[in-house]
Amino acid sequence: MGRKSRHLRLKKRTAIYCEGETELRYFEMLKEKYRGFNVNSILIKNENSSHMKLLQRAIASNKSLESIGKKNTRFVIESTYVVFDGDNIEYAELLRCRKFAKRNGIKIIFSNINFEIWILMHFEPVSKSYTKQELYTKLSKKKYFNTDYERFKGNDLSPYLANKVNVAMANADRLSINQNRESLPNPFTNVNEFLPEIFTTDKF
Repeated sequence: MGRKSRHLRLKKRTAIYCEGETELRYFEMLKEKYRGFNVNSILIKNENSSHMKLLQRAIASNKSLESIGKKNTRFVIESTYVVFDGDNIEYAELLRCRKFAKRNGIKIIFSNINFEIWILMHFEPVSKSYTKQELYTKLSKKKYFNTDYERFKGNDLSPYLANKVNVAMANADRLSINQNRESLPNPFTNVNEFLPEIFTTDKF
């Protein structure tokens, strides 16, 4: 007698790998807001390591996310995103990372100088360059988070940002017009390019 087929059901997942708590909290906020039940945001610490290592760890982590669960369900990773900043990367390394990511089906969500440039866009348009510390100081003011933002990092962003995603999308779209991507522009973010496909919506 032949072996009985298991008739596994495929369930697709989206994996978003973040190198910081703020990015993780942000995508968890969006997952709840847009009911992204298939979206998994995962923190990968990358202290004193390269961005290429971050991409390699994401690939390894995908293998552990692809598993067989209860009721004959097999989970497969349909889309993979890696989120990192430009505050400690050279343009040549960014190019190497982009090539490696493309070969391995990964999309890079990149902000320069860091993810806080995208956070700031929830409040206002951005056109000038900031240092990391300048952004933290600005976001600490009453108009924004009204607290020491550097200490606040890693906490729930929902009360501050959940209802302003549409503002950030419009501000990021405006920034991207005529921006030279054959360099390392500052300010820069491409978060706005990927949110519609991750959460399958164009209504923010």
